[in-house]
Order: sequence, then C-alpha cells, then structure tokens
Amino acid sequence: MLLLATPLVAVVSPRTLTWPDYAMLAVYFTATLAIGWWWRRKKQSSGEFILGDRRLPWWAAAISFMATATSSISFMALPARSFGADWLSFGSAPAQAFAGVLVGVVFVGALRRLNLITIFGYLEQRFDSRVRLVGAGLAILLKVGGRMSVVMLLPALALSTVTGFNVYASILLMGVVTTIYAMEGGFEAVVWTDVMQVGVTVCGVFVALACMAHGVEGGFGAMIETAGTAGKFQVISTEWNLTQPTVAVFVGMFFGHIFVVLGDQPLMQRMLATADPREARRAVVMGNLIGMAGSVMFFFVGTMLWAFYRAHPDRLAAGLASDAIFPYFIANEVPRGVVGLIIAGLFAAGMGALSSAMNATAGIVVSDFQGTLRPGATEQQRLRLARVSTLAAGAIATGMAAWLAWRGAASLWDEYLKLIALIGGGFPGVFALGLMSRRANSTGVIIGVLTSVLVTWVVQTFTQTSAFLHGFVAVASCIVVGYLASLCCGGDVAKKSLAGLTVWDRRNGAGE
Repeated sequence: MLLLATPLVAVVSPRTLTWPDYAMLAVYFTATLAIGWWWRRKKQSSGEFILGDRRLPWWAAAISFMATATSSISFMALPARSFGADWLSFGSAPAQAFAGVLVGVVFVGALRRLNLITIFGYLEQRFDSRVRLVGAGLAILLKVGGRMSVVMLLPALALSTVTGFNVYASILLMGVVTTIYAMEGGFEAVVWTDVMQVGVTVCGVFVALACMAHGVEGGFGAMIETAGTAGKFQVISTEWNLTQPTVAVFVGMFFGHIFVVLGDQPLMQRMLATADPREARRAVVMGNLIGMAGSVMFFFVGTMLWAFYRAHPDRLAAGLASDAIFPYFIANEVPRGVVGLIIAGLFAAGMGALSSAMNATAGIVVSDFQGTLRPGATEQQRLRLARVSTLAAGAIATGMAAWLAWRGAASLWDEYLKLIALIGGGFPGVFALGLMSRRANSTGVIIGVLTSVLVTWVVQTFTQTSAFLHGFVAVASCIVVGYLASLCCGGDVAKKSLAGLTVWDRRNGAGE
C-alpha cells in the first residue's frame, strides 16, 4: 500500500555498516539468486514463465499479492506518517484493503474463468484491440517509468543518508539482483522470493520493535501509554473536509481503488496464476487482508519510534527528514549484524514490488503486444521475448533511478508521481465500464480516459483536495463520461457477444 515519500534532506553523521551486516546482506541476496536459478530449470514455455502454468497455491499467491502491493517506500513512509503525526492517514489501508476484498468477491471469479494471460486480454474481448493496447502501454509506462524507479531510489537515498551506503551501489544491487532472478526463474521465482522476502521483512520489523521496547523503561506498555496520552493513536476524523485524511476522503478512495486493483496487472497476475476461480478469490481476499495487517505493523512502528525518541531526545539527529527515521533508528540503535537483517528487510520490501512489475511487464509485452501484432510467433520466440523484456524493464528502471539520483531529483518525486497518476489514473474506469455496463463501447471509453486526464488536472491544479481522493476523481470521471459518450457514439458493442464479460449475466450475455 503506497504512500508518497517526502524529500530526504537531513543533517546526519552516517554510521557505517560492519562486516556482520554485510555478511547478512550477502546471505539474503544469495538466497534470492538461488531461488531464481532453481526455477529456471522448469521454464519450458512462456506460459510457465508468465503464470507458472497456473499451479500457484492460493496462500502463496496471497502473500505475493501483499508483497507486490507493498514496497520499500511503505517501509519508510508509513512509519514516518505515524512518527510525525498520528494514525489519521491509516484510513487509506482499510479503504484499499476492503476495495480489494470486494474485487475478490464480486469480479475475480468471472475474470479467472476467462483464462486470461494478462488482465488486458479482457479489454479486447469486451471492447477491441485498440483499448487493449492503450491499457497495456500505459501499464508499462507507469510501472517501468514510474513506480519501479521510485522503489529503488528513495530507500537508496535513505540508506545513504543514515549509513553512508553508496546510493548508486544500493540502486545497482537492487536492480541487478532482482532482474537476474526474475529473468532466470520467471513468475514462480518471483512468487517464492516474495514469500521469503515477506518473512525477512516481518522478522526485521519485529526485531526492530524489540530493540525499541528494550530501550525504554517499562517496555511496550509504557510506550503505548505515552503515545496514547499524546493523541498519537487518533485514527478517525469525521470532519467534512476533502483536503485532509477524513472518513469522507477514504470512502471516495475506496470506490476509486476497486477498479485500480482490477486494472493492476502485477496484482491480478497472482489470481490469474491460481488453479481455479475459487483459489483466485481466496488469493485476492487474503492478500488484501494481509496487506492491511502490514499497514498496521508499519504504523505501529512509527508510533513506537516516536515514543522511543520521546524517552531519548538526545539520540535524535537535528534536521532528520521523517522518511529517514526508521532507517536512522536501524543504523544507530540496533546491534551490529542485526542491522544487516533489518536492512535486508528493507531491500526485500522493495524487491518484491520490483520483480512483480518486471514479470508483469514481460507478460504484457508477450501476450498483449506480440500476441496482437505477431500472433504467429513460436513458443521459443515468446519465451525469449519474455526474458528479454524482463531484462529491459530492469535495466531501464535501474538506469532511470540512478539518473534521478545523479540529478538530485528527490524533491521532484511528489510532482512526478502526481503526473504519473494524472496520465494513467483514470484508465481503471475502463474496467468498471466493461464489467458493469453492457452499453459501454470502445469509442466511449477512450473518450472517458482522455476526459479523466483533464478533470484530474483541474482538481490537482485548482483545488486543495487530498491526494488520497485524486484516484477516485480520475476513475469516476472516466466512468461517467465514458458511459455517456458510449450512449452518444453508437453501438459497436452490439456486434459481439458479451457472454461472461459483465457482472450482470455471466452465462448468456443477455442485453439490457
């Protein structure tokens, strides 16, 4: 669950890692590479590379779903939120989680029965190849040109600030290792490293919490009491205010996020790789619930960090940016050797999201682009393209993260991410129109997408509306305009059967 990070500007004396820390990191990276090489032996087809031949257990898919939705940004940004303020921003977690649960219950079964390779295959069946290719192209742009670079850059900057670890070495290490195991082992390597990485991350966080409790007289009891008295656990605001994290904002976020989940190939790839619709539902529902539990954990870390430094104000460096607070605690308060374990957890949180985006990009290139533009490609050509696409995605994202670090562009990330949300934020509304309306057509939904860009730009530029609500604005405007435009632009939808493609009639596609 992604929250945006703020610039990392701090006046800190870095504490250098020691050899036990480097040894722990070496063990972690070796284990991830070993998993990739192990699964390479079984990759005989592009279907196995992209979806693991649809034999993924639902519980592994659920854990991988959570790892894909989370990242190293959340590892830093969520504790920073509760450290610097309270739990009001936590409302984004249940809004996203319950939206995902609704997706699992209502939509996933119908989509899984279609035996898609990517979620964009649905768009061609429901609309046409133009809509499919637009959606697939936007997905690659947003993942490779956006989130993947963020996931590598911001934790690299944090580690550099508080440990002296070279920022370019950090980016290169994450990018190269993740690209290798994703390219070698394909989807199954990605999923099983996700399972391991979630374990490493959770273990690291609990070790850090234990160190916090050990460093304060009275342990967790005293820390929780201090934080509660100071109002640090305030979690709900019922004020009618769309510029702050209030209940009204998160209700809007909930409705917008339903279709964001549906249109996210890395997330939906997990349910497409399960054995049947029932397993797919379980994976999506449990993945979202696990993700919400992870948000609780990270918010709790931030509050406990506040209580720790309330008890030891002399240990907190002046000028430290909020997003660096957790890495700063790790570097300065955790015993040597154990630091390596927790930093491995930070890397793990990022690499899960990275590898998922790489493998999803390979699936999109092979299924949506090669499958549409060159349907006669051989299986060997498809598998080769899948590996090359994984390599290219990793190389581009790594290079972009390094370039932005060189440009000192951390302060530009909020604006950059707003631009990315502006460009692609409304497209999930196309899935809403396809699944929930029999009258939506390709011309109408494309008009809806273009209009959503304008509407979102107006909201971002001329209002103070909370960023949590921008996704809802984009999706809602796409749905409303796309539906009205479909009614006005004629009925190309009447030329094809909609059986199994809408929620209204999954059996015979009867018209309205």
